[in-house]
Amino acid sequence: MDLAIDKFDKERFGLITGSKCSVLFPKKSAEVGQDTYARQLAIQLYFEHYDEVSTWQTEHGNFSENTAFEHYHDFISKDIERGYWKRNGNCGGTSDAICPSHGVDFKCPTTLEKWMDYMFDGIDNQQYHQCQMYMYLFDRDMWQVCAFLNETERMTDFGLVYPVPQNKRMIVIEVQKEIGWAEKLEVIAPKIIAKRDEYFAKLEERFGTKQTPVKI
Repeated sequence: MDLAIDKFDKERFGLITGSKCSVLFPKKSAEVGQDTYARQLAIQLYFEHYDEVSTWQTEHGNFSENTAFEHYHDFISKDIERGYWKRNGNCGGTSDAICPSHGVDFKCPTTLEKWMDYMFDGIDNQQYHQCQMYMYLFDRDMWQVCAFLNETERMTDFGLVYPVPQNKRMIVIEVQKEIGWAEKLEVIAPKIIAKRDEYFAKLEERFGTKQTPVKI
């Protein structure tokens, strides 16, 4: 998952990230979604600010990430390291974890049913393109989405425990690098950045000159 606040924040402002890049690869009309995203990037870049959109589900995911990492280390592979920030041009992201041959993205659903969706349905379009972006950034040919089942804080308060053995609490989905995805990104990304810069210029007109966006 992309970290909302870390020591690389200032470098992250205005960049296309893994968690949002699916808008560049829409199944239907792209114009509205890409324009909205470009506007968001301009606002981030000019004001150097992220709007707080945290929910209790997001907080559960952030809280459970360390436990998910330890679970992966204990039950799947000890050859895993904490993730880190990576940038390539106007794209960037922070991986949850890195292994020698692949990367790992942890998902921590808040119900047993949502966790089982990963087994029955796999990942959605947004998660698929997030994995492709991470493979692009970290130079990997495979990425794993690991859905980890961990009791919520409310469950813990009431002494409730999922009826799933600890060693079975991670569903691993492997995503292979899509041939040609990076080339498509490198065609689409400059268009988003150009639109971002148009909105940035409007912000400068309204609030004054601040800085020049970094271009590819």
